Amino acid sequence: MGSNSFVEIEHKFVVPANFNRDAFLKKVSDLSPNRQARAKVRDTYFVLAHDNQHVYRHRFDNEIQQLTVKSIEHDAAVRTEINIPIDQSKGDQRPAILEFMNTLGCRWSGDLAKEIHVAYFHDCEIVFYRAVNQGKEVYCIEFEAVNPGSIEEGLNVLKKYEVALGFVANDRESKSLFELLLLDTAPDKIKAMFC
Repeated sequence: MGSNSFVEIEHKFVVPANFNRDAFLKKVSDLSPNRQARAKVRDTYFVLAHDNQHVYRHRFDNEIQQLTVKSIEHDAAVRTEINIPIDQSKGDQRPAILEFMNTLGCRWSGDLAKEIHVAYFHDCEIVFYRAVNQGKEVYCIEFEAVNPGSIEEGLNVLKKYEVALGFVANDRESKSLFELLLLDTAPDKIKAMFC
């Protein structure tokens, strides 16, 4: 594995709405990240007609625009993630992405809105966010390994930051954000594909 790998190694922790975000972000800042950023993000997820192994996502915010495929796993800690960057200077490419996905046999799509605060370290990204879909919301903290040499190395990176910030890996959420917020809003035929 390495920089050319298409594997995401990530732990997600769901926290309550009254979680002390400011105290958490202060602890993250005390670890001296390379930089931090805030953004409002729109993620549109797509399900294809005959593929219950993957979901596709168009992400758009002030820094990133990309088309992504993610595998659906029993535990979302380690999964396939392939990101294709889209030229941000061309503006929001949502209409073209919708048509593109329709030609591939898109059966359903759904949107999430996220407010994120991300801290970038050389080996990890730590993100605090609030995600919303149709009035349902979830607050999460995600630790994602950056370019680890192996899955074991990536998991060790996550552990280092989780311990430093008072998180226990056993308390993490094993479902993806797609499963937490979008799958319930999909038609029964789509839900059945992922059961």
